[in-house]
Amino acid sequence: MFELNIEKSWCDAVYARSSVRKYTGAPDKEQLDRLGVLCRKLSWQGVTIRMFKGPGLRSQIRGTDVYAVIIAKQGTPMEVEGFMGEALVLEATAMGLGSCWLGAGYYPDIISRNVNLQNDEAVHCVIALGKAQLPAFAPKRKPLEKVCGMTEAQLGELGTWQKEAVLAARVAPSAINMQPWKITADKTSVTISEPTAVLYKKYAALDRGICMLHATVGAFKAGRKAAWKKVDGGYAMRA
Repeated sequence: MFELNIEKSWCDAVYARSSVRKYTGAPDKEQLDRLGVLCRKLSWQGVTIRMFKGPGLRSQIRGTDVYAVIIAKQGTPMEVEGFMGEALVLEATAMGLGSCWLGAGYYPDIISRNVNLQNDEAVHCVIALGKAQLPAFAPKRKPLEKVCGMTEAQLGELGTWQKEAVLAARVAPSAINMQPWKITADKTSVTISEPTAVLYKKYAALDRGICMLHATVGAFKAGRKAAWKKVDGGYAMRA
């Protein structure tokens, strides 16, 4: 689970991406074709990602009518949805496109008809995609010490891959930027767990999957391949 070929361009995209709600237009055909190919590669481990152009997004998203729908089979951990979906987001960012995760900014009935949703499938979110109206900006994030209890220097003493994994995980997007996770690191692993009390708990597992993808990209930047294992309250990564 969480097996994915990481692209080198995602290492910069992790820090370049930001949520975009206003666009100047939809991706062009070449961009759509490229994203479509990736969607097919990401569609496994209980998740299918499909691209659509047309109605489905609510008015808070302006200037584009293109979006990706993440369809999950019953029993699939929501972390997998976040992990695979964020890979699409990072690829779009590397292509110069904007994106936005939407847990409620779409019309469920339209989406269900478009994907012909089956009884054992569910859609928890979609991703808007298009040409951003404004340049990307650095989103506000919690201080590093609050996220993991360590300074960058202390992380560096553990190892380069732990440092890069935590730094990349720290900038992962989440519902209203709540960052609903706790990150711990030691000499052998990086663990991402869910705090006991968290707002927007409905999306916390999905957000954790997004965070895990960022950590994986960080480890890749340091020349390591990540392997995730389920542990009490979260997931631990060795690289």
